[in-house]
Amino acid sequence: MNSKWSYALMASVCLVATKTSDVHAVAESNAELKVKPMICMVKSIGQICEMTIAIQWQTATAQDVCLYQDKQQLKCWQGTHQAKAKLNISLEQDMTFSLKNARMETLASQKVKVNAALSRKYRRKLKSDWSFF
Repeated sequence: MNSKWSYALMASVCLVATKTSDVHAVAESNAELKVKPMICMVKSIGQICEMTIAIQWQTATAQDVCLYQDKQQLKCWQGTHQAKAKLNISLEQDMTFSLKNARMETLASQKVKVNAALSRKYRRKLKSDWSFF
């Protein structure tokens, strides 16, 4: 009976340790990145979307950071903890924008989607596949 209690105590300690480590991982990054608009509309799939995006970011401490579109560096800031910018971009497909520090660690990221107005994926079916006649 004593071993059952020690097992339960050990399991609860492990669970608490796991939960607190998750909290510390989130608290260390504590950065926010907003990219607007989050969706770009094109006429058909495969077309290039060109638009101006508004970037806004902030971190808990002042540091050197850069904004990346996939692996391409777009803009950098030095010794600051927040900034706003407008950038012209071109997208062929969904793209993730990332805010990275000097050690190339991702602090925050946001995805911008490319949707087609005439997409077959979202097209509504007008008639059924079967018929009595």
